[in-house]
Amino acid sequence: MPHLRPKPPAATWLAFFLLSVLLLPAAAQAQMVDTYTVHDVQVDVRDQNVSLARDRALLEGQRDAYQTLLQRLTAPADWPRLPKISDSDLQDAVLDVGIDQEKRSAVRYLATLSVRFKPDVIRRLLRSANIAYAEWRGRPVVVLPVLQAEGGPVLAEAPNPWRDAWKSGAAQGVVPLYVPTAEQTAGAVAPAQAATAGPDVLATIGQRFGTQDVVIAVAAPQPAVGGNAKLDVAVAGSGPVGGLLTGSRSYTAEPGETLDMLYRRAVADIAKTANDGWKSGNLLQYDRSASLAVTAPLGGFDDWLTLRDRLTRSTPVRSYEVAALSKTQAALVLHYVGDQQQLESVFVQNGLTLSWASDHWVLQNTVVRPNAGVR
Repeated sequence: MPHLRPKPPAATWLAFFLLSVLLLPAAAQAQMVDTYTVHDVQVDVRDQNVSLARDRALLEGQRDAYQTLLQRLTAPADWPRLPKISDSDLQDAVLDVGIDQEKRSAVRYLATLSVRFKPDVIRRLLRSANIAYAEWRGRPVVVLPVLQAEGGPVLAEAPNPWRDAWKSGAAQGVVPLYVPTAEQTAGAVAPAQAATAGPDVLATIGQRFGTQDVVIAVAAPQPAVGGNAKLDVAVAGSGPVGGLLTGSRSYTAEPGETLDMLYRRAVADIAKTANDGWKSGNLLQYDRSASLAVTAPLGGFDDWLTLRDRLTRSTPVRSYEVAALSKTQAALVLHYVGDQQQLESVFVQNGLTLSWASDHWVLQNTVVRPNAGVR
């Protein structure tokens, strides 16, 4: 996430405001961490001894994760010219490597890794290669995973391995997919209602969580075909991103692939569709930049905090300046990349509205239901 560093106005009462803004970059990067982290990287290497095998495996895993990350952020048309880097530069780009599972013998090392990259380094590499890319979307898509079990539909109740797959990190990308807690879900809709996935149910969930983007994914395991598990998934969605996912999908397990692994593969496939749909209209064009002066009406301190948080989520905004600030209004100069239409679209996704008021631009917080639970 970009470092947003507003310039402090003179008014004394704003000191606390400014302190909160200056602390913003760390919080913004914390929100972005999943976008720049690649989970479930599988490595399996043999060498003269396990120490050499482990070193090679960790390096190969980081290479694979680097390629996965760049493809996650960019359009397929640009994949052939993604920047290649040396092993030493790769080490500079990696923030840390987590070993989630590992097995070893005298000459073999197997592991599942999570590789976290430094956002600024990755952005710089893509900009240097003149490749447009997408970043964190901002507002999550609410996902209700319903499992068609023998005893009937299962939603928040345990066991629900389909829900576990959604919570496991298999849904990676620039679009955050949010699975509500059991308590949140129980008060929103019954499993049998969710399984119908009708427009009225989607609207109820959207109102409950204060978002347009809702997905109900109903998974129905089928009798094994040829000894391999099979899974049918019906997805109903609403909203700019959720609507892209509507449809039916079928998955058949590969040899050796368990049903739990198949659940995770199905989740990853659905998440990829969401990410590709978001990227198609939201690649940041860094060869185009502009500035925009806006005024923002405020109802007090909370409105200011909400405004600066939503500006931080809006990735085309690379920085802003506070020209004036009072208890009722802020005057800002926004510096952004891409075109203004894209900026306005991203603002809407992040709870902001940009409009023209006779002789100036007005940036307003969109009213969000207080019980939304999704920020």
